[in-house]
Amino acid sequence: MTYSTSVSFSADPGRKRPGEENVSRIVIVIPAYQEEKSVGDIVMRCRASVRAARVLVVDDGSRDTTAQRAEAAGAEVLRFPANAGKGASLAAGLAAACAMEAGLIVTLDADGQHRPEDLPRLIQVSERYPALIVIGSRRRDHAPGPWIRRAANRVADAVVSWASGWPIEDTQSGMRVYPALLLPHLLDRIRSGGFAYESELLIEAGRQGIRTVSVDIPRIHGPALHRPSHFRPLSDVGRIGAMTWGRLWRTGFCPVGLARLLLTRPKRS
Repeated sequence: MTYSTSVSFSADPGRKRPGEENVSRIVIVIPAYQEEKSVGDIVMRCRASVRAARVLVVDDGSRDTTAQRAEAAGAEVLRFPANAGKGASLAAGLAAACAMEAGLIVTLDADGQHRPEDLPRLIQVSERYPALIVIGSRRRDHAPGPWIRRAANRVADAVVSWASGWPIEDTQSGMRVYPALLLPHLLDRIRSGGFAYESELLIEAGRQGIRTVSVDIPRIHGPALHRPSHFRPLSDVGRIGAMTWGRLWRTGFCPVGLARLLLTRPKRS
């Protein structure tokens, strides 16, 4: 998936910082749109939790001070001139992180629904399973939350797992760790935008034999967030379903994936 290159970067993406030459580098990618209330805090907590990491905020055409607050907190910022959607932000951020010669690429959201303090656990699992994508899963947290969101996420898990060929837990979680070497084989094959981008990335990974492993993280919602989620359970899951149906149609409805979904459990750590 390609996007306009009319974006600006606050630093040279290929620049090495002192002492990094012999370290497997970690880049944390944070897509952000109108997140001035939370992005500075998230960046600082990321830097405190993973001290060796570079933090890259992708400002998706925000009209507020998101970019300035991210930079003030110590992030490098990739700026879009206009809002292009989460898929475009992630695609640009992942490509930029690859250009930074990252070993691991971490993603999380800027609105506070993911705790940066959980990142070291996900990174440890990624180092244990270097050929897998690590997902921070909220499925085991039974704290009260909007039922429609839980139901929509369950539906998305089922159809994305089926299309990928492997059972996956919490396909809608944006907190992930990607081994950077895997991404060049995936990114050019993703056609979806918006929230469907992350789902199609998992489907394409599964089709290439790349599995996932989940790590428990808490479910954060309501007053703990700085704003309502941009995710719309009905419309966004509808788009994910349409993308997934197209994938299934083109591949003969992936009977192996359906069998694995029904008979096996997602890999957990």
